Amino acid sequence: MNVFARLKIGQRLYLGFAVVLALLVGVTALAWSGLKASQAATERVVVMEKRAAATGEWIHSTRLNINRVLAVARSRNDPTVDAHFKPLIAKTTERINEVQKALEAEISSERGKALLAEIGTKRGEYIAVRKTYFEALKTGDTAAADGILEKGLMPAADAYSAKQQELLDYQRVLVDQAVQASGQTVQRQIATLFGLAGLAVVVAVLLAWRITRSVTQPLLEAVAVSRDVAQGDLTREVSTTRADELGDLIRALAEMKGSLVNTVGLVRQ
Repeated sequence: MNVFARLKIGQRLYLGFAVVLALLVGVTALAWSGLKASQAATERVVVMEKRAAATGEWIHSTRLNINRVLAVARSRNDPTVDAHFKPLIAKTTERINEVQKALEAEISSERGKALLAEIGTKRGEYIAVRKTYFEALKTGDTAAADGILEKGLMPAADAYSAKQQELLDYQRVLVDQAVQASGQTVQRQIATLFGLAGLAVVVAVLLAWRITRSVTQPLLEAVAVSRDVAQGDLTREVSTTRADELGDLIRALAEMKGSLVNTVGLVRQ
């Protein structure tokens, strides 16, 4: 005996509604989970974009200060030029320090940390050469200062900027990867959602068909028995193993047919 034959009609309907409701809850839960995953992926892209933007600002501020230092250097440390650029250099340096500290706190990848360490080293070398250059100017040794400028200060500044650019390139690669991962997450969630929705439709249709069939088949059997009895055919064997209301109906028809057979036998006697 199948499962549906053991259940009452009301229980089957309750079961059908429960399964459909469970599928609806599953689809809703998956949609919510997909939304959270997409949100997390989008937030990661935003974070990576902010880091790349901060790195770009860091590079811009650094190059700006380098150009100011070179301007002062080209002026042979002219007091007027130095007085003009000195507060600007100090303000930009303060901002550079803030951005560098923020990036050091946020960047967690091994490659990123290594680049930050290398940038710190290059910055230290640049500052040291810059100090040596201006000390040479103060002593009046212009020849030594020119040598330091061409062979020390400018190469140190270029190496410092190049290492910062390398970090920016790496950050942009991470942004591209984050965007790609976000798109893949969205596509994966959409595919899973459509798959589960399709499965829910198939299960709901099969369940509806099975419940309908479990009700209509015994009803058709009961109708056929009733017609045979109405036409005077009492030879049809009527039996069922169903435990639901339709089984009770068929058994009642079997009892009615048996009573009619007994009545006809008595009349014949």
